[in-house]
Order: sequence, then C-alpha cells, then structure tokens
Amino acid sequence: MVFGEAWLGVASAMMTLLILVLSEIIPKTIGATYWRPLTGFTAPVLEGMVWLLKPFVWLSELITRRISREVDDTDMRGEIKALAQIGHEAQALDADEARVITNILNLHEIDVRSVMTPRTVCMAVKPQMTVAEFNETLGDAAFTRFPVMDGGERAMGYVHKADTYQADAEATLKSLMHPIKSVAAEDSVERVFTMMVADKHHLCVVYDDRGTWLGLISLEDVIETIIGQDIVDETDNVANLRKYAKQRWTKNLRRQPEREGSPEPPS
Repeated sequence: MVFGEAWLGVASAMMTLLILVLSEIIPKTIGATYWRPLTGFTAPVLEGMVWLLKPFVWLSELITRRISREVDDTDMRGEIKALAQIGHEAQALDADEARVITNILNLHEIDVRSVMTPRTVCMAVKPQMTVAEFNETLGDAAFTRFPVMDGGERAMGYVHKADTYQADAEATLKSLMHPIKSVAAEDSVERVFTMMVADKHHLCVVYDDRGTWLGLISLEDVIETIIGQDIVDETDNVANLRKYAKQRWTKNLRRQPEREGSPEPPS
C-alpha cells in the first residue's frame, strides 16, 4: 500500500464526514431555508425521479412481501394522539385543540352507554297526550325533544316542543311525532354519530340487549364527548345529567331498606 494501513482509517473517517456534511446537512439546510424558490425547480425533477424509480420500488415491495408476511401493526391513531400531545407541549396546539383531536380518535372505543342521558332523568310522553296537557305539564321543561313511548319499552317517535306552539290544543302528540332511531347501548359513539349525521337525526333511543330502553343519546351528547365539556345554556338547571342521575340513584338507595341484590346505578 502506498500510504500504509494507518491512512485507511483516516480516509474512511474523512469520507464519512464528507458524506454526512455534503449529502445530509448542507442539502437539508438549503432545502429548509430556501424551500420556496426551489419548489419550481425541484418539483419536476422529483416527479421524473418518481417515474424512473417506480420499477425499483415495485420490485422492492414485491421482495419485501415475499420475505415478510407479518401484519402491519402500525398504530396510526396512537401516533396522531402522540403528535397532538407533542404539539401541545411545544405550544403549537392549545390544550382544547389537543383534547378535541384525542377525543375524536377515541370515539370508536367509547360505547353509547357511557355518554347517553340516562332514562331516570329523561322526560317521555304518551301518544294520546294532548298539546294542552303537554304545555301544562312540560311547557317549561328545559328539553326541546321528548320521546313518545307506547306505555311499554317501544319508542314510537319524538315530539319537538316547537311543533306544539301553533298546534291545536286538542291535537294529540301522536299527530306531531317525528321518526326516531334506536341504537344499542354497546354501539360505538363513532358509528352512532356517523349514522345520526347521515340520516339527519338529532335524537336516538338507547336499548340494551334485552330490549329495555336505557336512555337517550343526542348530537349534543356526542359533541360534549368530543370537546370534553358540558354544553350548558340558560335553560339548563343541571349541567351533567349523567352525574345527576347517579346522585339521584344513590340518594334513593339510601332511603330504601337494605335488601339482597342492590340494583346497578345508571350509566
């Protein structure tokens, strides 16, 4: 060898340093700094390179599929939630924005039972009730939509309070009913929300697997789940009806004598 073995290590170190500086650091710095004027020049070049390298990419993917048949376990939802958290820590996202992103990605894991308004605090009406009776008993209620039940567990529809304002006082609520959807308590909030938006339904009745109606879920309940806050207006006497229902259940249970097999609290 002309320069000896000692120079082989020096040459390798210098080549590594030059490759790092000339092909990594300098090009990336130039691209990050002057990306706008370089866009017009690099876009056609990159498009041509993509076209030229397509056969090699296809061959590489074919070989990879032949060698490795493992299922891709990439958790895209988890990665996006992690990015939202990183964005919040870097002050690029507000806490509310990061929370909304995370809650939207979690909708498929949340069941309807967890966000519905429990039956114990819902106000249902009967189809034979007249408008006059409705206005007298429920005219001042904070709710705007009332499920119409047939006296059992079957929901026939719902009545909107606004429809009663100009209706005949002797008309029955059955004549003012709107159709209502039924959903299972185990359904995901994501699926129900998609269905409600697509079918233009604001309210759904929630049933368990035995056909017992457990409560109601509205678009407001879903939006509260997404933003992580209760939506309260000037007519709401209770901010969180689910919490209120549990408080009522606990209070009533304390009044009852002890007995074997206590009922479960409302969800």
